[in-house]
Amino acid sequence: MRRVPFAVLAVLAALAAAAVPALAQGGPESAAFVVRLGSDTLSVESFTRTATRLEGELATHSPRTVYLRYTADLGLNGSVTRFVVTIPRPGAAAAAPPMESRVASFTGDSIRIERRRGDTIQTTSVAVGLGAVPLLGGAYAPYELLTMRAMRARHDSTAVPTYSVGASAPFTVVLRRLGRDSVLMRTQFTPFRVRVDRAGRILALHAPGSTQQILLERVPNLDVATIAAGWAQRDAQGQAMGSLSPRDTVRAAIGGANILVDYGRPRKRGRDIFGNVVPWGQVWRTGANAATQVRSDRDLVFGSFVVPAGTYTLWTLPGPSGWQLIFNRQTGQWGTEYDPARDLGRVPMSVSALAEPAEVFTIGVEPRGDGGVLVLTWDRTRALVPFTVR
Repeated sequence: MRRVPFAVLAVLAALAAAAVPALAQGGPESAAFVVRLGSDTLSVESFTRTATRLEGELATHSPRTVYLRYTADLGLNGSVTRFVVTIPRPGAAAAAPPMESRVASFTGDSIRIERRRGDTIQTTSVAVGLGAVPLLGGAYAPYELLTMRAMRARHDSTAVPTYSVGASAPFTVVLRRLGRDSVLMRTQFTPFRVRVDRAGRILALHAPGSTQQILLERVPNLDVATIAAGWAQRDAQGQAMGSLSPRDTVRAAIGGANILVDYGRPRKRGRDIFGNVVPWGQVWRTGANAATQVRSDRDLVFGSFVVPAGTYTLWTLPGPSGWQLIFNRQTGQWGTEYDPARDLGRVPMSVSALAEPAEVFTIGVEPRGDGGVLVLTWDRTRALVPFTVR
């Protein structure tokens, strides 16, 4: 992890730890989580847990607002026997039938899921490991069941079978203790660095190397329903947050070549980007989510380096003293699946500072002389490389 996230995480953990002793020992415990990406709040969650039940509310903000409730019936050692997720109808009374519900019943090494929407009921069964814990996208109180289990086990590493509601198959979450107050939690897609108290309660969480690089903070309480209503009102006014990193394409006709670039466009969101969100000296996907792709129907020449007509993925290697642009033969992969053995080649880029920070990452293909220039801009950085068409 980088120095800035560690410092922020330590402050959040200290604040959260101060609130934990107020939770009743042996009685109901209530708390809330706020999940942020830079300066933007992505979700809020509140929950209450007893020895036999976990109840929570969750509101997510992207691309549009979703508000839901969940309950988990707990057995011995924090095992889950039943998990229910409901999506209320907007504006309906609390006792009104939900717009949609999913009920997961755990029996031995299998789980039965019943999905009800209106008069339609769908039922499926999935084989899972004994003691599997149900998870819900965007909710972190169920993850706290895992961290508490890991701290009770007192092993260096604990593997817990889990099932994400709506998924087609279970997966295993591995938790490795890093000390009395820290756990590394590897989920199906994301490694989380988690600050915990001695009982395993989540105080703060950070996801270095993930697509979103979120930061989670524990707070005493939140009115999730009211926050969700405010977000939904903004959605109705055309002010929805939208996708965090929307996909975009650039098309250009230069020197007889038709060029297309397909990439994800992350936002700055108040963060320092290069040397922080995008580390120095590490290959970057040059965008977000799926790997950035470039296609040309003519050969392109970057200095003495020739890129034959075809489709490639585009990567960069940013550094404080210079950048390199990388063309890779592998295509269609996720942006964390970089294989250097399949590199076509690398070319140096010219880098300059922008007078004003660019909020949204942008790739441009512009004509210049008898050729063109590929330009990357984000935050206060502009990196470019000229090319000609052969």
